[in-house]
Amino acid sequence: MSRAFTKEDDAGEDLPERPVPPGPNYVTPRGLELLKTAGRDLAARRAAALAKGGDVAAFDRDLRYLEARITGAILVPPGAGDEARFGARVTIEDETGARRTYRIVGEDEARTDEAFLPWSSPLALAMMGARAGDTVSWDGPESTVRCKLLEVSYAP
Repeated sequence: MSRAFTKEDDAGEDLPERPVPPGPNYVTPRGLELLKTAGRDLAARRAAALAKGGDVAAFDRDLRYLEARITGAILVPPGAGDEARFGARVTIEDETGARRTYRIVGEDEARTDEAFLPWSSPLALAMMGARAGDTVSWDGPESTVRCKLLEVSYAP
């Protein structure tokens, strides 16, 4: 075929890969199940699109991402005790008296609910090892931020 009948930028139409976050992929049992469910759902949607003659490139890219996250997952069993660790539900109070409750989870699971905090976030890292009654601090974008841990639990 003559180059006159091809688009100059065909090579640029490939979808870029979804970047896989660096570092370990710690997951809770719930987080691992969410990844597997997302993979099954996406595979079913891909099959339906393929049956209709649709483009499946985006499905394939997202399935590669999910496969990488699932195969690289490090399952962390439910914790226990009074220290904030991966999987803990932590209630904090900030300097203004505002209270919030978070569960410290993996990166992908944290994207599903704003009450979930990725383990690698500055707040979660500051809380690791702390107990109820402890005050933790971390460098925020404008100043040092402090909060007091009110409760640490591993209840579902």
